Amino acid sequence: MNRYASLLGHRVGLLCVALALLTVASPAMVEPAWAQNAGQAKLDEATDRKIDAQTPADLEKVIELCEEALQAGLDEGNSQIAKQLLASTALQRAQMLVQRLPQMANNANAVNRLKRMTMADLEKAIENNPELADAYMLIARLETLPGGSRENALENLDKAVELLKDRPVDQSKAYILRAAMQENNEAKLADLEKAIEADSTNAEAWQIRIALQMAMGKLQEAVEDAEQLLERDESNMFALQAAIQSLLQLNKTDEAISMLSKRIEKDPKNGVFYRVRAQAYMLAGDEDLAMEDLNKAIEINSRDFESLVMRGQLFYDQGEIEKANRDITDSLLIEPDSVQGVLMRSLVAAREERYGDAIADMEMLVRADPSNSAWVMQLASYYQMDNRPRRAISLLDELVRRDSDEWRAMRLRGDAKLAIGEHVSAIEDYEEAIRVLEKSREVSEDTASTDIDYSGLLNNLAWVLATSPNDELRDGEKSVELGLKACEATNYEAAHILSTLAAGYAEVGDFENARKWSSKAVELGEAEGNEQLEQLKEELEQYKQDKPWREEQQTKENEKPLSAASETIDT
Repeated sequence: MNRYASLLGHRVGLLCVALALLTVASPAMVEPAWAQNAGQAKLDEATDRKIDAQTPADLEKVIELCEEALQAGLDEGNSQIAKQLLASTALQRAQMLVQRLPQMANNANAVNRLKRMTMADLEKAIENNPELADAYMLIARLETLPGGSRENALENLDKAVELLKDRPVDQSKAYILRAAMQENNEAKLADLEKAIEADSTNAEAWQIRIALQMAMGKLQEAVEDAEQLLERDESNMFALQAAIQSLLQLNKTDEAISMLSKRIEKDPKNGVFYRVRAQAYMLAGDEDLAMEDLNKAIEINSRDFESLVMRGQLFYDQGEIEKANRDITDSLLIEPDSVQGVLMRSLVAAREERYGDAIADMEMLVRADPSNSAWVMQLASYYQMDNRPRRAISLLDELVRRDSDEWRAMRLRGDAKLAIGEHVSAIEDYEEAIRVLEKSREVSEDTASTDIDYSGLLNNLAWVLATSPNDELRDGEKSVELGLKACEATNYEAAHILSTLAAGYAEVGDFENARKWSSKAVELGEAEGNEQLEQLKEELEQYKQDKPWREEQQTKENEKPLSAASETIDT
């Protein structure tokens, strides 16, 4: 073999060894310089673009360049830099996109499309940086939107909470969000406790826990938390009002007034304290001191519309309707969207028998919040007062369909049906309302709050059973039984209920007792200036002739057009 051949063989051998080494070596070890340069160039461009990026589109380009840089090839250090840049940019873009969601609230398709884009960015962020707690937090927030998954939200929040151990302020916020996602109140309280442990200065955590405790009936705990929050921030009006409201519900009126009086001593020019103390005095039944405080609050701030409404309510309760009207009108000039102001204005209008105005205001409120049962029933009552019982029935039908245990609505509907002579249906409503209310009273520790309603229901049913012109419907014995229960519930001191008992006795032929109780009803009616006094006297004359009383109302529907409800209030 010649020298040239020998040398060639040596070189071929070296080439084989090199090829063998290339086969087993890692890509990073053998990444061609031109490939590394291409990846580095992409990363450099991404870094430069990130500095000036201002829109989601700008950030999307940065993300693409980072992905291309990683695909082209980078050394270990630059690869980590690219992933970190990609993750932070994807999170930033997701945060920008989320800010657009409120603008698309009325377009479900647009919301879902934007949500998918945001989720894709967040998944990229976590894929490239699994310790990015803010990304998990944002995913959880997106899962709270319609169509989201509570389980996924909780799973991501668990990860965020764990990652935020060294950032207690942010961890506290994560606990608050997780509390909102919990299904039961005890779990919510546990997370709120952790939020406060992580950051005791987090007023939001304190306030949410106080509100939850009040909703759960843990009023003493709410008071204690509110007092702790006030120690940290004595200007926190939420804490003050929560403490006062809880104390008042606990019948600790003196403590509530004492707390407010101390505040007033420290800051005698703060009208809010006078207003809140006036509320406490009103609940304590001391209208004179309440009026003094409201006068002081309005003196300090003549534009305190809440104090004006409260003073208007006091005047209303005292029968000074003109003064009430003035204060309520003034309050609405200051704050036209005051719900309490509009509600009080409707009550004043009804007291003055301006039922069209009262109805217009209540229709406005019901339009703003159709789920508010109290408002719906108030509107139905106004319809009834304005001789529109069929409107009332239609409104109450929907309410009862929505809540089959709403006995107040059943009673009101029974009254409206009675007004148009639908006795059978009225009796059914009264009986069902009594059944539901009695069941509720069996498990309640406080039956006093429903005594008046209960006696009223018993009375209405007893009345129709005694006085209906329909022979098949009357049941004198049951009427007397119900009438006696109603009288006992009112200590035999309600003229109209004594009248019902008399009607029941007349129906069973016991005219001696009918005259006895009818006479007492007239006596009470005369003493209290009862508006039904003339009818009470007519009933007594009937019983003196040994004749039972019969009554069939046939209210003619008021066909006069109603004013359109205002669009002012929009909650």
